[in-house]
This record gives sequence, structure tokens and C-alpha cells, in this order.
Amino acid sequence: MRDVHAVRTPENVSFELELAGLTARALGVIVDVCVMSMLIGLTALTCAVFGVVLAGFARALYFVALFAIQWGYGAVLEWRWHGQTVGKRVAGTRVVSSNGLAISFGQAALRNLLRIVDVLPGGYLLGGVSVLFDARARRLGDIAADTVVVRVQRDARLADILGQEAAFERETSVDFAALEITALERDLVHELAQRREQLPLSVRHALFAKLARHLERRLEVRRPEFLSEERFVLDLAAAAPTKTRNS
Repeated sequence: MRDVHAVRTPENVSFELELAGLTARALGVIVDVCVMSMLIGLTALTCAVFGVVLAGFARALYFVALFAIQWGYGAVLEWRWHGQTVGKRVAGTRVVSSNGLAISFGQAALRNLLRIVDVLPGGYLLGGVSVLFDARARRLGDIAADTVVVRVQRDARLADILGQEAAFERETSVDFAALEITALERDLVHELAQRREQLPLSVRHALFAKLARHLERRLEVRRPEFLSEERFVLDLAAAAPTKTRNS
């Protein structure tokens, strides 16, 4: 049974994010440690060259660079690379805020700074125990920064995303409106549906809301109140015939 983190947006739309397990997180850490070790090795080599003429300066520069790599590597990449480091990308994981949005620099900095505590007494023992026993699989740095590490969904089947076998009944007016969707509109919905897991939630909501308003206005159909804007767009595309009319 997979562990999930439920998120409810201000628009009262619920999402479930699959939490990353200890194995996936350990793989990401191992890869990141290897990358940081290479960076530290290159830094040591560079400082050794400078140390021939500026021994004191080179030694100080090495310790500054050592701290910057150990702390800044994770903080900067997670902040600028959509919650991922090299290791997280390899392991198929991502760190997000507990509300499902992209993490801020402050959150990235705090969770990486507290890595010093999570590694105690060695081998990430304290952090690993916290991941195992916390309800949202968080290490201490995640708890302090209010973040969670989730799995990145890959290769989702379009039929699953569009929900062609939805559990609820669509209104007849929506079914008829779907017949008028153009090939261009259908392709746009398909493209957005396949990329939605890679988008920050704020961007994802904005794009689906804009597309829903466009379809409501052009097709002259009202979105049922029980459907979110995203679900409305996906169901319209699913109900549309395979060969739509040209735009």
C-alpha cells in the first residue's frame, strides 16, 4: 500500500501526492554524496595548486568552499530545480512544501542546514528513523521546513489521466459540448494533461482554470459545480471523439 500526502487547495480541490520511501530517498542521498565528493575533490585540487604560492589563503578558501558545497548544493538546486537535486532526479523524487507548492529558498536552506542533525550519530541514522516513524515520512529537516519528499509520476498513460472510465455520470450538455471540441483544443488538453505532474500546483491550477473558462465560453456550456476546473477540462477531452473537427 502506497503512502500518500493529501493536499486541498483554496479552491477546495483535493490532490494526492505519493510519498517517497526510505529506499528512494537513500538512493538520492548516495548519488548526491557522490556528486558533492567530486566537487569537493575538484575544489581540493584547485586549492592545492593555489597553495603553492598562497598557502594560508588557499586553506581558508577550501574550508569556505567545503561549507558552500555541503550546504549550498542541496539548497540552491532544490530551490531553482523544482525541488530536485541530481540524486533526487535519478531516484525519481522531489521535495515540495506541505501544501503541494514549490518550496521557497528559505525552506530549501533550512532543510539542508538541518541535515547536520539528521546525519547524527552517523550514516543518517537520526534522519532515517524520523522518516520511518513520521506519518509523512519526513526527516527532521523536513519537519522544521514544513516540506515533504514525494515521488515524481512518470510515463502516466493518457487514458488514466483523462479518466475515460470516470466514477460519476457526466451531464448530457457536457457530452454534447465535447463533440464541438476542435483538434487543436484536444491536442492542447492532452499536452497539458501529460505534463501536469511536472508543473508547480499554482501554475497547473492557473492553466487549467484558463482553459476551462475558454471552453465554457466557446462551447456555451456551464461547468457542473461538482467538477473542478481541471476535472472538467479532462472529462471534456475524454468525451470528445477521436477525430475532432479542424479548428
